[in-house]
Amino acid sequence: MKRLLRILAVDSVTDLFRYKSFFFLIFFLIAADRVLRKWLGAEKGKRSLGLDQEWGPQLAAYVFETLPGLLLELLTDYRTLLVALALFFFKQLISMWPSSDMRRMHRLERKGFGLLGSLLALQWQQVVWDAIAIGTVCGLVSVWSLLGFSLARLWWAAAPSVGALLLLGGLIGAARPLGMAGFSFSSKLAVISQGGFREKLGLFYRLFFSWPVLWPSYLFFVFRIVVEVIFVALIPAGAILLIDNFWLRITIASLSATPVYSFLKMASFKFFLEVYKPFKLVRDEYRAYYRAGPGGAGDWASKG
Repeated sequence: MKRLLRILAVDSVTDLFRYKSFFFLIFFLIAADRVLRKWLGAEKGKRSLGLDQEWGPQLAAYVFETLPGLLLELLTDYRTLLVALALFFFKQLISMWPSSDMRRMHRLERKGFGLLGSLLALQWQQVVWDAIAIGTVCGLVSVWSLLGFSLARLWWAAAPSVGALLLLGGLIGAARPLGMAGFSFSSKLAVISQGGFREKLGLFYRLFFSWPVLWPSYLFFVFRIVVEVIFVALIPAGAILLIDNFWLRITIASLSATPVYSFLKMASFKFFLEVYKPFKLVRDEYRAYYRAGPGGAGDWASKG
């Protein structure tokens, strides 16, 4: 436990200061993500939300009676597919690029600014593999959400109440840490230079079917979600709601979220290296890092 805490806290912060340009990468990606959301209309209406005391029953009625029809209509609209594809490939980029950068850090291949080299190091086979892994996560989460909706809808049909909505939210929320772990680990396995499609998928599926990988990952990403909600969502949201100038609020929000999100990215990568340490493919890829021994990540970093 002490080793894990040292790696996630002390060593993650040490590496962030050693590779300061990683902050620039995360700031750029956060800002680009917010700008893309603006262009796609994802923030429309967020600044003028008005909720009264009847919002609970109204929201429940909307979710169980109106939303299914709207979702079905969206799924049959080709424009939805185009937007989904654009978002999917953009999310692939903002996940794969930092993972490639951190891979080079932990293999002592990262020198100087290094961000462009990390981007150019990506191969199309890695992106395709990551897309397959992400598709698996989306499929599992969708099935779980559909089952949860069906159960909550039965409650709503028998006795309409906000409780049905809370049940649905709880079931979907319970799957979020595992879904986030899947999104995170997929890019980290994808950038590994060795191993075939099936071997990497076998390691990836251990997240869902191997208890030694599943339970610590679930707990870690519960912690990450809590930290992200506070420092990456709520605090920047204040800037977005209170500042009128679009570019100014995007800059302030991105700057405030960058340090915490950079730390979470680095800590997640180090956590991945710990939880997947028993597997040869990962050990061989990061041999120099593991050779530092327990608690030696800081010493390893100094060798660069």
